Amino acid sequence: MYELRELGDHYFGLYLILTLTVLAALKLLNPWRLNSLMHFWIGVRYTEVFNKTFKLNRAFSILTFVFRSLVFGVVLSIFKDKIFYISSFDGKVLYYACGFMIFWIIRTFIERIVILFFNKQEEFFRIIHIRTLNKEKTAFFYSCLINSLAFIGLGKISSIIIASSYAIAVFVIHLNMIKLYFKHLNVMPVYIILYICTSEIAPLWIVLHVLKF
Repeated sequence: MYELRELGDHYFGLYLILTLTVLAALKLLNPWRLNSLMHFWIGVRYTEVFNKTFKLNRAFSILTFVFRSLVFGVVLSIFKDKIFYISSFDGKVLYYACGFMIFWIIRTFIERIVILFFNKQEEFFRIIHIRTLNKEKTAFFYSCLINSLAFIGLGKISSIIIASSYAIAVFVIHLNMIKLYFKHLNVMPVYIILYICTSEIAPLWIVLHVLKF
């Protein structure tokens, strides 16, 4: 009861309101996208994505991007503090979320430059779309998990496991995309390797070095 009375002193209430607002807006503007991430246990059908008409403006969603950023902010806060409780929802979550947005925008800009070297750019965007959908499903699952555990709290080991499992899940998503690059992109393998190093390995290396500080 004490924590409930002190809810206004934490950012948990604000975090929930912001998250629910994003999901409600997604329900109104893009119900298919909301349905996709809520059914996180259903994998993305690769064949369906490659066969249906692709519209780049519909593939990208600012709302799901904000949602993923918020989840990333919470997970990173848990990882750095090595503990998770309702007090973990503080200003650092928003700080990390904004940092994720800036990092993602820079990464996307570099990614777009590299994609110019490929002839089948639409196929590339389809793969990126698949990767994004999988990340959204993962973010929604961990958002539900984190919110349900907020009032219970986790110790050091459990907190590290939660944060690490999220990182591993995202890493596996990127790893699974590699086979799609070689299967659907009719280009020299050296260009695909260059893209993987620039868009996948380099950002991961930068993040790991930033986390050391």
